Amino acid sequence: MDYKCKMSIIGDENVGKTSIVLRYLNNTFASQYITTLGADFIDKVYTNSNLPSLKSNESLTVTVWDLGGQKSFQEISTLYCEGSAAIMVVFDVSNGESFKSIPAWLNFARKCCPKSQIMIIGNKNDLESVINHEEIQKLEEEIKCKIYFSSAKAELTDNISNINNIFENMAEELLKNLR
Repeated sequence: MDYKCKMSIIGDENVGKTSIVLRYLNNTFASQYITTLGADFIDKVYTNSNLPSLKSNESLTVTVWDLGGQKSFQEISTLYCEGSAAIMVVFDVSNGESFKSIPAWLNFARKCCPKSQIMIIGNKNDLESVINHEEIQKLEEEIKCKIYFSSAKAELTDNISNINNIFENMAEELLKNLR
């Protein structure tokens, strides 16, 4: 059986959404800022070899939508985000304003896709965080959602990366819901 679903990655501009996608899907990192104009998408196909809960005759195709974070794109982002089974909200641990934007992005996600799985990602974990542990715990309690941390700059095999783990956990949750 072939399962298919859509996942969107949202958050303020320059938090590393595109870098996360590039690191996960191509294991590459671009040190120059890449602006996403509107949206970009790419498919990730999971099989039993990279998602053990899949049976040998099953596959899961997740279309990953990377949405631009500029305020001018937010209205059109609703159209791109619609139908997402999962949404990753990304913030930059070295940018306090992007952390403060999480509630607004969560409202956007819940309004656009009320039944979607939501995951919060604190990216750029290789940099010094300007957000203290208490602020993170408080937000997790308020939004009832665990916050994961990643570094798109780090190689996938590096423990600080955590990107494989984040995407595979999301894929497992998606698969449970699709079955």
